Amino acid sequence: MITQRAVSAVEDILKAASFDVEPGTGGASLTAYRGEECLLVLCSDNPDEINNFAVKKYKYKTDGGFAYCKKLLFTMKKVGYLEECTVWGHEELAKYAGQAVIADILGEHIALDFEYNSQTASPSGAVGAQKSGVMTLDDYGPELVCLPENITADRAQKMAGIRGEVCFVYIPHYLYTCTSRGEKQCGKYLINFDRDEKGLINAITGSKCEIESEKLENVKPETKNVSGGAKVMEAKVKKSEISESLLKSLVEDLTKNVRVNHSEGDAIYYEDLKVAPDKDNIKVELELVYLPVVQIRGDKIVEIDMMSGEILREPVDDGVELL
Repeated sequence: MITQRAVSAVEDILKAASFDVEPGTGGASLTAYRGEECLLVLCSDNPDEINNFAVKKYKYKTDGGFAYCKKLLFTMKKVGYLEECTVWGHEELAKYAGQAVIADILGEHIALDFEYNSQTASPSGAVGAQKSGVMTLDDYGPELVCLPENITADRAQKMAGIRGEVCFVYIPHYLYTCTSRGEKQCGKYLINFDRDEKGLINAITGSKCEIESEKLENVKPETKNVSGGAKVMEAKVKKSEISESLLKSLVEDLTKNVRVNHSEGDAIYYEDLKVAPDKDNIKVELELVYLPVVQIRGDKIVEIDMMSGEILREPVDDGVELL
């Protein structure tokens, strides 16, 4: 499947059904709005992308608070039961694409409904998944600012090499940005203190994560409700303590040892000086975010970072056995 062509075809159909369509976020190909209705679309044949899209719950703001988005998957592959998700194959795409063309010629709109019911197809003909029950706020945990999930639970289980109960753990971290500017003249030396640094610090242990600043440049935390069964760890290190520690560390790292000389008559004297940046020229910004970790409990317990896809070397919970 040529994904971009599929996305364009679905976009045309949705526009013909009176949706306002824009590029998708959070793993979706498109986001569409019609009145107070929100629809997220994924066009993909990738099993991991499909699974991740199927299990995620998306919400959008309304005048009364928030509501949960409907989901549409277009794929050329055969997929099993997907709860709370409408599925289109090539037959549905051909059908609605044809209707969209005729509607455009006549200057009309097509009737397209994405309500789920217990039938294979909805009244509009869209293939839907059976709805197991009405979702309530009890099905969702707290709203957190989370780092992105780049692997699915299925992928994590394959990496762990064991089968077992899958649990989600959210570990608090401080996403920090340090910016230093300025310079000082010391004798014949001009000391530059420019520095930009971005990183993650575990808010439980206070230790820095081993991740390069460049890998965090495009990381955008997302505010979302985590699942009700997820475990959310509490931060133990205060934000002020982390800020002070980062400032002290950066000042020490930027401080330079300089040897300058002074002349008095025929004698030359040398003096070793420490030249440090002004703290007023250093800015430290911190944001509390949560790192998603998938925990597989089988013959042993394995935890995998869902952002980096790496198996954790240090457990986030008691009783974890590392690979």
